[in-house]
Amino acid sequence: MGEILKSRLRMSKFESPAQEALLALMVTASELRTNMDRVLSEAGLTGEQYNILRILRGAGAEGHPSGEISCRMIDRSPDVTRRIDALEAQGLVERERSTKDRRVVRVRITEKGLTSIEAVMPSLHEFESQVTSKLNDGDLATLAGLCEKIIAVDGQQSQL
Repeated sequence: MGEILKSRLRMSKFESPAQEALLALMVTASELRTNMDRVLSEAGLTGEQYNILRILRGAGAEGHPSGEISCRMIDRSPDVTRRIDALEAQGLVERERSTKDRRVVRVRITEKGLTSIEAVMPSLHEFESQVTSKLNDGDLATLAGLCEKIIAVDGQQSQL
């Protein structure tokens, strides 16, 4: 096991199975992000922009406050406001200050934003198919379950 990873990292051996597993997960995440960024760049989007648009598409006409968008992001960034600024400048999102609480700004996806997401979806589906082509449904469920266990551990540490 781990021959591809050893070659990629130019290592002769791992200190432990835990080290091998964590390095494999980190390298995989990096490769996925790099390749997904390439697919998204063809549509003129960054990964963070796509993530925000994806979140807002799911929110529907109500949109979300900026803080809620930040909580839902895959990579939590303290700079969500600047990213929303860029999307607004492109006409992909719009903002509206709440009349009930002036501190709250709701962000909604525009028709242009929805069109951008729809345009990139075929490429993203093809990317997803390529990445998962050697995995069956059981493999995918196992992978998701293992990731859930790691996420749960990280969530416990964040609360300490």
